[in-house]
Amino acid sequence: MLFAVLGLSFVHFSSAQTADSSSTSTSTSSDVTSSSTTSGSTSSTASSSTPTDLTQSSSSSTSTPSSTPTVATSTTSTPESASSTSTASTTTQSVTSTSASTPPAVSTPSLSDALASSTSSSTPLLPSSASTTASSSTVIPPPPPVPEPTGYPTCDQSIKNVPSDYPTIQAAINAASIGDTVKIAAGTYNEDVTLVSGICLEGAGIDQTVISKSGASGISGNNVSYVIIKDLTVQNSGCAPGVCGGGGNGGGIQLSQSSNITIQSCRLTGNAAVDGGGISISQSTVTMDHCLIDGNTANNSGAGISMGAASTVSLTNATVANNNWVNALGNGGVGGIRSDGAGLQMANSIVWGNNSQNFSGNGAQISNSDVSGRSGGTNNITSNPGFVSRTNYQSQASSVAGIGAY
Repeated sequence: MLFAVLGLSFVHFSSAQTADSSSTSTSTSSDVTSSSTTSGSTSSTASSSTPTDLTQSSSSSTSTPSSTPTVATSTTSTPESASSTSTASTTTQSVTSTSASTPPAVSTPSLSDALASSTSSSTPLLPSSASTTASSSTVIPPPPPVPEPTGYPTCDQSIKNVPSDYPTIQAAINAASIGDTVKIAAGTYNEDVTLVSGICLEGAGIDQTVISKSGASGISGNNVSYVIIKDLTVQNSGCAPGVCGGGGNGGGIQLSQSSNITIQSCRLTGNAAVDGGGISISQSTVTMDHCLIDGNTANNSGAGISMGAASTVSLTNATVANNNWVNALGNGGVGGIRSDGAGLQMANSIVWGNNSQNFSGNGAQISNSDVSGRSGGTNNITSNPGFVSRTNYQSQASSVAGIGAY
């Protein structure tokens, strides 16, 4: 009896194990079917061409709780059941996507969209710093050097007329090239003139073309060369101390560090300066021929002509007369010509009627001239030239015939 009970119990236990194994197999088969059904649903969803559906599918698979227990109850593999399961899964995804608390994923633009955006952008591909570096590395060549004259110009060859071509003398000078003539018509020009190298500055004649500029030198040349000034008058220019707020050198003409300057048939009259009321010459080489220098004023020295050291000056047929030194600075002065260490050569000239001294300096190179109160040199005289008047410097004395400006 005992053995019979034990045998029945064993048979029952074996049957239970067989049933559990069958159930487990059935469940596993159901899981495979469910997985196949879900995969089909996912594949169906992925085949959609709408980017939004992709986003929703991705979001649903991430945030939706596992539906394995629900799917496990669908043990059938019939087409109707698969369709129903797919519909239910889609419905569940839609509801889950709507009710999910996490924000929707931000869609990433495709590679083609990024390329299109980069192409249409106005921003240069190179960084601004690279562009700036490339630009700054460009070397700009320096302007060509200004040509220097190698000789005197030929006057009246290439002419710039004042005022018919240019309204002022300076405008014509600024436009001139080496070799040009700035030709000034008769008249009075209230301007101060700055020279450039290699030109001829020509007027219509003494006392016909007049440059007059109170407060500044009538004509100035600094570091210029090969210039001709001819047939004009510089009058009432410059500035004496206490008269117009200052005072400089060279009331009529001021030349500094210049070479090969020729002044022909000119008159310097009524001008004022500290030194060199008529003309001041410093560190320059100058030739003056048939010039009249009269009635100028200096407050220090050289009312007619002041020549500084390191200058070389040649005077031929010049008249330096009736210039006035004013002792405004408390110094001794020279009314006529002051040659302070300059190399002076003077011939066929008259220096007469200037107050204080007519001449100061080394006069060893003076010849065939009439210099009041001065002895020495070669073949010089000290006779009154007998000017017609203080404004007419034609000589009436036969002893001085052929010398002086007229």
